Amino acid sequence: MPRLPLLLPLLLALPFASNVEAQTSAINRCVASDGSAVFTDRACDSMDARPVVPPPEARTRNDDTAPAVRECPRRPEALILAVEAAFARADGNRLAALYDWRGRSRAAANAVMPRLETLAGSRLLSVQSAHSADASDDAELAAEAAQAPPDRLRITHAPSGLGPGEVIEFRLLHAAGCWWITD
Repeated sequence: MPRLPLLLPLLLALPFASNVEAQTSAINRCVASDGSAVFTDRACDSMDARPVVPPPEARTRNDDTAPAVRECPRRPEALILAVEAAFARADGNRLAALYDWRGRSRAAANAVMPRLETLAGSRLLSVQSAHSADASDDAELAAEAAQAPPDRLRITHAPSGLGPGEVIEFRLLHAAGCWWITD
């Protein structure tokens, strides 16, 4: 029994010792100014980066199933690159992440999503931003359109993987600082 008074302070300090170790070995997820991911045990500011805050449901997880944090395309050129990446992976979900779903009902979303999945699974031939006035015979309207941001995204794809391809056109929408495709 005389050993118990000596061990008691050590047993009480044990939970605090493991908590200190857990705090000092935390890995911070950061984004550098060039957009690359940085993982560090130091503060993101010390690496000239900003912290990435995972969504609330991911903060409680300790596994690798947390969703990837992506930023939205801030320029039409970035949207084109993101569309090309979705086609390169034949990933309808990536294409859907670029779609403006605001105001869509569940029934409308259920109709759009299979179209996006089928489209992403086809062979991409080209992606171009355009203006709705491009086909106009009015020279003044065409000149005004050339000065304005694009309002259309034209995707030329080969659904069967062969042939000259088909053109599908989406409207471009600039909202919340991001560029989106929509019908």
